[in-house]
Amino acid sequence: MAQAAETPTKLSQIAYQRFKEALFSRQIPIGATVSQGELAELLQVQTGALREAMQLLEKEGFLTVLPRSGIRIVKPDMSHLKDCFQMRRVLEGEAVRRFAERATMGELADWRARHEAIIELARGGTVESALIARSAEVDQAFHLALAESTRNPLMISAHTHMMEQIGVIRLDNMYMLSSLAIIQTMQEHLAVLATLEAQDPDAAVAAMDAHLARAMHRAMGL
Repeated sequence: MAQAAETPTKLSQIAYQRFKEALFSRQIPIGATVSQGELAELLQVQTGALREAMQLLEKEGFLTVLPRSGIRIVKPDMSHLKDCFQMRRVLEGEAVRRFAERATMGELADWRARHEAIIELARGGTVESALIARSAEVDQAFHLALAESTRNPLMISAHTHMMEQIGVIRLDNMYMLSSLAIIQTMQEHLAVLATLEAQDPDAAVAAMDAHLARAMHRAMGL
């Protein structure tokens, strides 16, 4: 049987995913204004599929369609950054409380070992791409594990969206990752883990809130 042609919905999903891949790999500069044709050529997708994908991307805040002027790629400002972290503090406060109820001591020990390994590498003082990638992987995986511990699809989806928005913020040149920032992030996670090991949900919520407040300041360049 001949393979069915890809449906418009499937093609728009491809366009949607390729846009995000291009954005986070810096092929599409944040704040840039491009034409629909230029974007379709870059993503190697049909304009019809791109138009459909753009509707969702605009709702999610990744771009703005300008009538007769093209497509403006998002460039988050300080207000947007604060909004994202405010939402994360609400979501992750509940998430870390659920994680405190459900995580095993074995899981916590594994997370501690992963964080301590990153700190040891970062203390070398040189920030290389491999260290950045590995620290980002541990950071994102830890926060995702917290979100997934809620077992609430709506909260997990909202958290994923917030993490993507903050990922866009980190594409800006103002966001510079240093060995000190990596160590601080990992140590703040370890402070959260210490409260979880002590089986103290209230302290875990407070430690997570303090971590996210400091993370916001780092993202602001403070």
